[in-house]
Amino acid sequence: MTTYRPLTDDEAATFHEFVTYAFRPQAGPEAMEYDPDEVEERDRLGEKRGVFDDDGEPVAVCRHYWFETTLRGATVEMPGLSAVASPPEHRRGGNVRRMLEASIEEYHDRDAPICALWPFEYGFYRQYGWETANRYVDISCPPETLDFAAGAADAEAERTGRDDGDGEGPRWRRLDGDDWERVDAVYRADTAGMDLTVHRDEDWWRHRRFTGWEDDPFVYGWGTDDELRAYVIYEVNEGDDGRELNVWEHRARDHEAYLRVLAFCRDHDSQVSTVTLHEQPDTFLPDLVEDRGDLETELQGGPMVRIVDVADALETVSYDGDGTVTLAVSDELAPWNDDVFRLDVTDGVGTVHRVDAEGDVDAELDVGALSQLLAGYAPADRLAKTTDLTADAVTLATLDRLFPENDAAILDFF
Repeated sequence: MTTYRPLTDDEAATFHEFVTYAFRPQAGPEAMEYDPDEVEERDRLGEKRGVFDDDGEPVAVCRHYWFETTLRGATVEMPGLSAVASPPEHRRGGNVRRMLEASIEEYHDRDAPICALWPFEYGFYRQYGWETANRYVDISCPPETLDFAAGAADAEAERTGRDDGDGEGPRWRRLDGDDWERVDAVYRADTAGMDLTVHRDEDWWRHRRFTGWEDDPFVYGWGTDDELRAYVIYEVNEGDDGRELNVWEHRARDHEAYLRVLAFCRDHDSQVSTVTLHEQPDTFLPDLVEDRGDLETELQGGPMVRIVDVADALETVSYDGDGTVTLAVSDELAPWNDDVFRLDVTDGVGTVHRVDAEGDVDAELDVGALSQLLAGYAPADRLAKTTDLTADAVTLATLDRLFPENDAAILDFF
């Protein structure tokens, strides 16, 4: 019989040994040198958990982050599952599954309606009910492709009346962790109305955005002393084809500020041969450049999301339309979700009841498909083509009305 519990401080070395070998196997299975006095602050974030066998030996570990986010009008807790690892001698024995079950149960006890993770392999976590929450695109180009940006920014400033005059307006400056509140204000302004974004606190900014795993990134902000209007977080990498300016993250309060970010990247032309930006799939950038053929664009799968408690999740969010639908949900990991639920929405408020499984069912789907529907990843008629969602045309129209496609993205890697 396995046991799931928090790791003690004395077991932290085991956690690091498991995780190092799982994600950097070239380091080997031997215990890594671990000095608790030299642990970086970024590694102290979150809480470590483990599964132990009958002899009290650890067989799998993970880390939980307790995030807060917004989902369809509600502020909710969204635990983040990370650093799932098991050594080779304990694999294929169901230990990771037992840890996932226990983690979901812990989230359930905390009344968290949803949870999220970044997968090492999508198929592995899909079998346990997680599904893709959002996608993003990597766009690479020579710096010269962004030649248009400075002039376009000046034109946008004139159009909006935000021309601040010679020498007195916004400028770029180097930022550090003490600027986290100003940067966070830009982040919150740019992501306002976007669901699933992590509500970042000071520790997250200081130790996960201003700090890197090996080398810290460069952070610059554009604005005045009174207001920061854009920021960019990046590193410069050596590659086979020259140096790359790899932009981890950029956010801007308005279109002019976004153009200033592009111009900032362009001005590295004497130092790098490539600029790579991580953008949302609906980015303006391909339509701004003179020739989109100059852009190398790669669509990437993003993080995965999962409903923790169906009834809680459906009653927590708000709705733009009214309607009633009966859902037969399958969930092999969380038995409290493996049931038939009737969702009644009146005046934007949802009420959920468990109903007799022998009664009429409008739609059948697994918890992963329902998670994507709730998160707004895709409308119901699309999910009927890409997941196991089964429903007639009338029900699909009802689901589309209750769960319209949503602007949602988890932007933090954890």
